[in-house]
Amino acid sequence: MKRFLVALAVLLFFGGGVLVLLWFGHSFISYASSQHSLSVDKPEHQSLLLGAQTIFDLQGSGFNQETLVSLFIDVTNSEAIIGSFPLEGIFHASLLHDDFLYLASEEGGLQVLNIKDPQQPQLLKEYLTGRTIIDIYRSGNYLFLTCGKLGISIMQLGQDGFLDHVTDISMDATASMCHLFNGFLFVAAGSSGLLVYDVRQTEQVELVRTIKPGSSVSKLAVSGDFLYLPVAGRQIEIYQLTEPQAPLLVGSLNLSETPYDLVVHRQHLYVATESGVALYSLVNTLQPELLNKWVGFGSAKKLFTGLDHVYVSDSFYGVRILNAEVEVSSGFINLNIDPRTISATANYLFVAGSNKGLLIVDKKALLSRQVMQTIDTPGSAHDLFIKDNWMYVADSRGGVFLQNLDFQKVSLNTISSRRSVAFAVHQEFLFVAQAKMGIEVFDISEPGRPESVAVWPNLRALRLAVVGGYLLLSKGAGGVELIDVSDIQHPISKDVLPAIHVLDIIAEGSLIYIASNKEGLLIYEVTVHEKFKRLSGLLTPFPMNQFDLSVAVQVQNGIAYVANGRSGLLVVDVRKPTEPIILSSISIPGICKQVRVVDNKVFITSHHGGINVVNIEDPERPILLNSIPLPGLSRGLQVIGDLIYVTQKQMGVTVIPVPVAADKVNIISKQQMQVTLLSPKFPGRYSLQISNQRESVVSDGVVQYR
Repeated sequence: MKRFLVALAVLLFFGGGVLVLLWFGHSFISYASSQHSLSVDKPEHQSLLLGAQTIFDLQGSGFNQETLVSLFIDVTNSEAIIGSFPLEGIFHASLLHDDFLYLASEEGGLQVLNIKDPQQPQLLKEYLTGRTIIDIYRSGNYLFLTCGKLGISIMQLGQDGFLDHVTDISMDATASMCHLFNGFLFVAAGSSGLLVYDVRQTEQVELVRTIKPGSSVSKLAVSGDFLYLPVAGRQIEIYQLTEPQAPLLVGSLNLSETPYDLVVHRQHLYVATESGVALYSLVNTLQPELLNKWVGFGSAKKLFTGLDHVYVSDSFYGVRILNAEVEVSSGFINLNIDPRTISATANYLFVAGSNKGLLIVDKKALLSRQVMQTIDTPGSAHDLFIKDNWMYVADSRGGVFLQNLDFQKVSLNTISSRRSVAFAVHQEFLFVAQAKMGIEVFDISEPGRPESVAVWPNLRALRLAVVGGYLLLSKGAGGVELIDVSDIQHPISKDVLPAIHVLDIIAEGSLIYIASNKEGLLIYEVTVHEKFKRLSGLLTPFPMNQFDLSVAVQVQNGIAYVANGRSGLLVVDVRKPTEPIILSSISIPGICKQVRVVDNKVFITSHHGGINVVNIEDPERPILLNSIPLPGLSRGLQVIGDLIYVTQKQMGVTVIPVPVAADKVNIISKQQMQVTLLSPKFPGRYSLQISNQRESVVSDGVVQYR
């Protein structure tokens, strides 16, 4: 009898699991059973005048009646990528010598690739496997590899790209960068300062000098016989190396910001800081002269020298190309990779990042990122709100900014210096969540002339929403608070939900929808007694388990659309708020952070996934229409007319056109269809995206509107 009961329990357990898997695996099973996966041959490029419609005769496979086609602005440089090589891991540095590329990786040692044919690199050999290498420096036939706490490894260049181990330099420090000058090796060694080694005889390496012990030294640059050393604070010290075993401090360069990186290129010193890159002339090496400063970066963290240019890794997502003779940089180059190291030849860039391997880029094909507008903010743009052609930006470092969307007329205006993270609107009042600083209230009855009317320092929130005449304060792990704001000068707390970790909160009509960390989607209402009343809760079943950490929710026509972090978009029927029902789910690239519903489309921002547009004409069968790869996205997202506004943290607010759906799709066969597209409203280079419920493919840069 006992065996029977155990067998029955196991059957019920696994039977229930199978049912859930079948329910959630419907899309996968449909895809697996499809005999024709979606693909498209790249059509011939078209160049058209704005206003002209275009017709594409597309060849491919997997076309059917549910196939959707659209044009979206091309923000990447996919066509410039002419080759790649799959490599796992994070890469810190690279170096080109002859036909070989040397790549330094995190815990992966040194990997040597033969790049004689740039479009088809070949892995030659791996050295120091398992070791972390931070930087590579070459002097003559020797490579000096900085290996963090394992010191310096010296390798000799042999024939055909191979290396011979010479010696290791052990040290009680963390080596991050080095430079050889007249037989003496200068090592940036963190809190141990700058270490100077005599390496004229590699079998008897000797530490001869320690400079600035206790200071954090991670970078250095050398020009002629002068060494430029960033030290604690906002200063670069200048040392003369006439006697390299005893460097002499001869000057300093004071900066307005902490330097992140510096390089010397053609008698110029480039210094990367939080706000951009400064260019100094080294004609007078003791007194560098500021020539130019490039701003508008996400975060200029690393600099790389090429033959003619300096390359900047911007927020570890994109690339800027700087030229000392040109005041304005060539713009933001988006390769849809986090570029942690760049090496350049006359014709190619070799770019490596994190877990995406090596990309080979044709320099001549590089084009600046296309956007309609970029509005720079001094700090980190977090949220935005638009009313009557006026945009408010909540900046988590700089405060609240106001911008007229007729960009030519009025520049960015600061209306509050208090760090701000979120907005909510009730009648003519704009509520601004300022985290630990409380909440500030603006009268925006004249949106171009906002007036601060109240500050509530004791009411703190990370997100805000309005239900009826009440303000909802989302406090993250601190729950939700209900505030009566009928008297704007004297807000009154009415109720608190303390035990909920809130990720997002919205109100639709009289109902409150909460996306929580561990309890999933919660639905509440406010009673006549001004108290929270729970109506229902919905946990996502296996294999989704709980809601991910980055969650947002929007409701339209009784359907809730949940940006469910790593689990994509979840669609929930909430027309009966006491019994919510999951209708469908769809995978979204990246980690979903924010969602906006406009008519029959859902716009979703995601970390590592950019802007995604989902067709929801049938909520039970959502289709991913577009994925536009933009880096560094925060929670701010608005769709107004034909434009999408998104916050990109340090890059401010970016504006791009809404994708254009095909006017006509004529399916001729599973391998052929004809598509008619109306002209977008804005000029530029556009890509074609073809989607169905299972798959989505992109043909880059197929039409240019001018």
